[in-house]
Amino acid sequence: MRGTSTMLALFVIGMTLVVGVRPAAADEGEIRVVNGKVTLPSGGESPSVYFVLRNGGARPRTIVGASCECADRVSIRLTAISEDGQWSSEPMPDGMYVPAKGDVAFAPRGLFLRLLSPRPLTAEEKVEIVLEFKDGEKVPFEAIVAAR
Repeated sequence: MRGTSTMLALFVIGMTLVVGVRPAAADEGEIRVVNGKVTLPSGGESPSVYFVLRNGGARPRTIVGASCECADRVSIRLTAISEDGQWSSEPMPDGMYVPAKGDVAFAPRGLFLRLLSPRPLTAEEKVEIVLEFKDGEKVPFEAIVAAR
């Protein structure tokens, strides 16, 4: 288990560094979500939500939850590779840290949101996702359901 935890921590650090800390544009708000997309799975999986979260503010933030009217629950998850080479995802009960003036990508084989017990979704449909932060702030964004 120690190896999996180490790999998970390195992956999160790597994803934050890949997306990076950047200078904020003068007109940029504190928190912005861009490129929201919901993927329809094949097989028995639940839909996944991908996007880029931009923190233009001077203080770091932590996402602790999310909600969507199209699903009973939304889970913040991180893809991990087990010691035997199997892909899986693990919930992030403590949330996801977002650095000040930085971006974090929620992308395939990385961080993502999972829609649990969703209603049927159709391609090109727009759904509203609401991110919940540790300080109580809620940030809604629109995601487009991608065709298979």
